[in-house]
Amino acid sequence: MDIKAVRQQKGITQQDLSEATGIDQSSISRMENGKQGISLDNLYQIALALDEPIESFFSRSQTA
Repeated sequence: MDIKAVRQQKGITQQDLSEATGIDQSSISRMENGKQGISLDNLYQIALALDEPIESFFSRSQTA
């Protein structure tokens, strides 16, 4: 799964996610667009805020 897809599926804005995680909205945008790496710490905070198991962001196969 990717962060942007999960966030949008749950109806959460980048700003909402920023407020829930303490991560700058601009950083979330760059992470979602592959322009910035994601630390394990940040991914953990994002997974908690999205109520998703962190493991779901590590799937080996991506479906188009």
